[in-house]
Amino acid sequence: MNARTAPEANSNASAPARFDAKFIEEHKLVERYLENKLPARGARDLENWCRAHPDYLAKLKLSDRTHASLKLLEMSGQPQDLREPGAPWWKSPFLPIALGALAIVSLGAFITQTGKNHLLQNELEDTRRQAVQGSLVQPATQGIQRLTPDRAPGLDQATIVVSSTAPQLIDLHLDMAYTQKLNQFRVFVDKKDQGRALVLNNVLKDSNNELRITFNTTGLSVGTYTVRIEALPPRGDPIPDGWFTLVVK
Repeated sequence: MNARTAPEANSNASAPARFDAKFIEEHKLVERYLENKLPARGARDLENWCRAHPDYLAKLKLSDRTHASLKLLEMSGQPQDLREPGAPWWKSPFLPIALGALAIVSLGAFITQTGKNHLLQNELEDTRRQAVQGSLVQPATQGIQRLTPDRAPGLDQATIVVSSTAPQLIDLHLDMAYTQKLNQFRVFVDKKDQGRALVLNNVLKDSNNELRITFNTTGLSVGTYTVRIEALPPRGDPIPDGWFTLVVK
């Protein structure tokens, strides 16, 4: 228990009406106050009386005694810091500035992340839409290409080149006049180093001895395709009868 709050049976300092210089000296109230031995009410009454009688403290020369006490403490290696106590860190004027800067940075990061999420959401929707609808694009133009296939594999002379970036409907005419006795064919389309992309069964020659294949250029991914044509005789096994290369850029 603090000595200033401890009850003292012999102290009558709690009776302000009896306060005078003689009473203070008889009960050594100043010495007990300095030693922190007065009860809280007695200390408060002494402070009030001294405030009303400043000349009393001047006679005691407390300021000189205080100065001497501080000097003695300093000489003994125990200097007293009489400066105003520093404000706690949460009362620093720089704290609101730092919090404001942090809020601005956080808001900027949030806006940036929101924008990225929006872009990713749009890309995801486009991917889902493409997965459902496919990669085909409505062709803007229509073109005709004519080609006579190679009659043996590995010659790599018969080649056509199309662009997948410019949607086009290609009407491919394959000259099969060298197979006059056969009218029905099957076409295999294989992507190089990957796998089979397309098989067309029971393709018939027209009156000009041509096989006509029409396709959208966006229906094939970029790459090189080898095409093999097999004749389908009425009886017997299919006969490999033509080859060419399709390049999609």
